[in-house]
Amino acid sequence: MEFRLLGPVVALQEGVPIRMKSVKACELLAVLLLAPGHRVSHAGITRYLWPNEEPNANRIRQCFHQLRQSVPGIAERNERGFCRIRAAPHSVDYVRFRESQRAANATDSRSVRLRALRSALDEWRGTPLDELPGEGFEQKRAELVAELHDATAACTLAELECGQARAALDRVDPALARWPESETLLGLKVRALRTLGRQDQIEALLARWQRRFGRPTVHLLLVGEEDMAGPATADASPAPASARPRPRQLPQQSVDLVGRQPQLDQLAEIVLGRTAGRSRIAVITGMPGVGKTFLAVRAAAGVERNFPDGILYADLGGFSPGKPEDHGPVLATFLNDLRVRPVASTVDGLVAAYRTALADRAVLLILDNARDEDHVRPLLPPAGASAALVTSRRQLYGLAIRESAEIVDLAPLDRQDAVSLLRGRLGEARMGAVLPFVGDLVEHCAGVPLALGIMAARIMQRPGALAGMVRDLRQDSTRLRSLDLGSENLSVRLSLEASHRLLRAPAARLLWQLAVHPGPTVSWAALRALEPDDAMGVIDAIDDLMRMSLVTEPVFERYSLHDLVRVYAGETAARQDESERASVMERALSFLLHNAWANDRGLDPGRRLPIGEPEGVEVASPASAADAMSWFETEYSTLTAAVRCAGEHGLDRYTWLLPMTLVTFQWRSGRHLDALDHLTCALAAAEREAAPADVAMVHRMLAGTHRGLGNLTQAMRELRSAVRVSEKNADIQGAALARHILGVLLRESGASDEALMQFTAALSAFERLGDPLGQGAALNGIGSGHYDLGRYDEGLEHCLRSLVLLEGTDDLNGRAHALFSLGRIRVARGEHDAAASDFERARRLYRSLAYGSREARTLVHLAEALRDAGRDQEAGEAMERAHVLLEGLGERDVDAAVGRLRCLP
Repeated sequence: MEFRLLGPVVALQEGVPIRMKSVKACELLAVLLLAPGHRVSHAGITRYLWPNEEPNANRIRQCFHQLRQSVPGIAERNERGFCRIRAAPHSVDYVRFRESQRAANATDSRSVRLRALRSALDEWRGTPLDELPGEGFEQKRAELVAELHDATAACTLAELECGQARAALDRVDPALARWPESETLLGLKVRALRTLGRQDQIEALLARWQRRFGRPTVHLLLVGEEDMAGPATADASPAPASARPRPRQLPQQSVDLVGRQPQLDQLAEIVLGRTAGRSRIAVITGMPGVGKTFLAVRAAAGVERNFPDGILYADLGGFSPGKPEDHGPVLATFLNDLRVRPVASTVDGLVAAYRTALADRAVLLILDNARDEDHVRPLLPPAGASAALVTSRRQLYGLAIRESAEIVDLAPLDRQDAVSLLRGRLGEARMGAVLPFVGDLVEHCAGVPLALGIMAARIMQRPGALAGMVRDLRQDSTRLRSLDLGSENLSVRLSLEASHRLLRAPAARLLWQLAVHPGPTVSWAALRALEPDDAMGVIDAIDDLMRMSLVTEPVFERYSLHDLVRVYAGETAARQDESERASVMERALSFLLHNAWANDRGLDPGRRLPIGEPEGVEVASPASAADAMSWFETEYSTLTAAVRCAGEHGLDRYTWLLPMTLVTFQWRSGRHLDALDHLTCALAAAEREAAPADVAMVHRMLAGTHRGLGNLTQAMRELRSAVRVSEKNADIQGAALARHILGVLLRESGASDEALMQFTAALSAFERLGDPLGQGAALNGIGSGHYDLGRYDEGLEHCLRSLVLLEGTDDLNGRAHALFSLGRIRVARGEHDAAASDFERARRLYRSLAYGSREARTLVHLAEALRDAGRDQEAGEAMERAHVLLEGLGERDVDAAVGRLRCLP
């Protein structure tokens, strides 16, 4: 006879199940088999079979009678108030299970213990007491399942101790499915995975369990002493602790590092403790894909011999899509690698053990991809021989302040290093085929090693598609798609998205606004103009973007987006509401226009443009013409980008007005080709947007630009157009200005008589208008015309009248020009000292206007006047200053330039 309780309750005769007379008889059999000596009181039986009822002896006797009929020979004589059956101990599976457990606990032999535990578990065939109803059976069933859990855990441990990790894992996996909340089984699975070399699965397993049950798991990562000794064999005692380990966890790098030698040298100095007053902690920061990890690993390899206790590496996952690594698992892993057991398995206990372990070791830590200071701080080494290389996209200034860390900000590669990187990845043979496209590849990958590496991989995979790849790379709309191999580590877009996800809302908003701004750099005042009602919010937002390495500050209070960041931010901007984008564009262009206009008036106070007063725009007027020239130099690339942007978006007002505010600066700085390009677009926009007088003004500026380029024919054509437009629309001032400039051109072309006619007509009009600036300019033109014709007295008279008029105005340029004309006339009259005085006054005015080309020309004539006056030393000094100025203006053949200046009319 055999009885089974560890599954459905059944009695077997020679292996054949016996049919019970009733369900209650089966229940009574189970109660009696579970009891010690198989004897149970009537009260005990009632609690199982008829819970919440009083014991009924007759009912129990009837049930006991059915049991005797079902299983003959099992029942003994009934005692008063008790029932008892007869069953051989080894006939009950539960008894055999308990005896096997006792045998396992009694032996010192691992192999014997394992056999006993496996025998115990073999008794189980399912849910114990299956389908027996009632609270009493449910409670007993739970007790039996708990015994099964403990036996399963004990058997798994025995298998691990006997070196059977694969069997242990096969056992613990279904057990965890049955008891998912069991920390004991979880710990055993961790040990099995570690023994099988599957450490990469452990942290994810523990993280899932911790999220599900809300209980800490970091202590399960700690390696026990039995594991530190290595895998055991059956009946073997634990191995003695090995000597202090020397981990070397440098990630593999299959390619050489290109460039970065200054940074490598700097990192070596830091981690070797050669930077006075600073710690041995270096923080490598920079935008996504710039090569921070690669540099850290290469730097570590270079100083490895200085860290005899090894190198530890951890990817902290600070910018990965999931949750970043917690301190606990990383600390536990490092302690395991160092063969150190903490006294307490709390996070504080791990930190204490970790710092104590590093205190007398020389270990180099690579803490890669830290999200922020708090993410990495518990992992930093204490003062001593150990050091750390930390990488992060964030600028971790907190570590510099509290831990005295040195921050090494990594910029993109320069062109030469970018080409070298491509050559190293492609090889010389493939590089030859790529040479026609190298310029595009380097320019549009913008020095980012990740982007260059992706393009190199794509070229190697499909060399025949190179032209199409480059075509996509050139376009903003397809560039990031070209720089994507499908995973975050091999995708510029996904890398940038990882940073973007961590931005606070104001910073994310400012990022796309910067993409709408024409760029390439943005001043601090221009940033405030993007959000005029939230200046403090802009301060916080730009700080966030800079700390995240998405915005740089190439010069003080000027901010820039890297080209690839700008493309990504542009895609983000495209997803915003169109009216909001247009509003940001309007604020950006309005700020630039009003500030350019203020500085243009600093160069030419007589200029008039229909710009109006600024509304809600911060305008800084220059203190001098030199300050205005400096402002234009600083903002020039941004202003030219704004002109292009306005044209692309069909914003005619800005397309014509911005070039008009730029033209004075462009003439004075020799940027006539830029002026021609901008003014050509401005003319078309003005014809659609502006008044006829303004269209005529654009023609005049075009004429002046063609004059600066030496194309007098086209200049006069533009001026005649200006005159026609002005006269057709009764614009007296416009016609007068055009005639004056036409006179200048006619004079320069040698038609002095016709030039005098134009100057005279312009003077008459300016007098009717009561315009002193126009009168002064026309009088100077008439005086210069008389000078050309040898009528020096008449010329002197008109130029003096011009100077008198202009002395009462703020037209420094007109005054300087009148003095220059007077100097030439006085030279012709033989009045050399007076001429030198006029030239010197003119030079000073041009100097104050930062008008280098005019100053150089004046110095050449001053030198000649001084020489004719017998003041040779002063003449030499003046000519030397002219040479310096001309060299600064980019003249390669200074002597030829001096000759040209002498011959100018």
